[in-house]
Amino acid sequence: MKILFLFVVFVLLSKSLFAYDRADTTFVYDLNGDDKKETIKLTANEEEGTMVLEVNKSKFTYMPSSAAYTEVKVVWIKDKAYLLVSNVDYYGFESSLFSFDKKIDSIGSIWSLDKPEITNSGILKVNNWMGFWSADYEYHLINNKLEAKYKDEYNLSEHLKENVIKTTEKIYLHSGKMVNSKGLYEIKPNTQIFIQKADIREKCKGEDEWQESCYWYFIRSKDGTEGWIMLKEFQDKVEGIPWAG
Repeated sequence: MKILFLFVVFVLLSKSLFAYDRADTTFVYDLNGDDKKETIKLTANEEEGTMVLEVNKSKFTYMPSSAAYTEVKVVWIKDKAYLLVSNVDYYGFESSLFSFDKKIDSIGSIWSLDKPEITNSGILKVNNWMGFWSADYEYHLINNKLEAKYKDEYNLSEHLKENVIKTTEKIYLHSGKMVNSKGLYEIKPNTQIFIQKADIREKCKGEDEWQESCYWYFIRSKDGTEGWIMLKEFQDKVEGIPWAG
């Protein structure tokens, strides 16, 4: 009886956590402002993991991270209509932006913990998971491509203030956000550290590297030693970071 109760609770929670309003996947809309409505259709094949977007006779097939809980809707950016196709991803939502002018063109994809918010000026605002914290940033449409715009630095002091983080091996801090920057400051093993800031504008470019491992973090030790260090230089040399995922 107890097991059955727990199962029912799990099912209800799952429905609550992953509930997603599925929009109409076939509708008509005047995308070009020429007083002629286009027929828009989205077909998702969860078994094959494919999505097919059709506008009139133009068809675009692609494979998102998931073909589950999909929707397509019209959004306006810089006085022009676009199609935003979304699906549930592992950490939230994946959304792909398309334009239409006789044929469908792919503009780019974005990920977010929540559905992207689109401002009146056509900026897409998202919030994404960084491994042990989340960052809010924007996507701007520039030369018909989506470009991410990050803050110069993110303040993490309040986010991790309740976590006791200690080094398990030596780590070396830089005076600036450059690998060859002058001055390396050693922090010995078993030293408590405080992760104060993050700069996520730089990503690793190696094919075998996790892109986020080249993010810069500003760290201060309990004895006052401080400086910048890339995530890949300390992520396996500390304990107490609240990783999730």
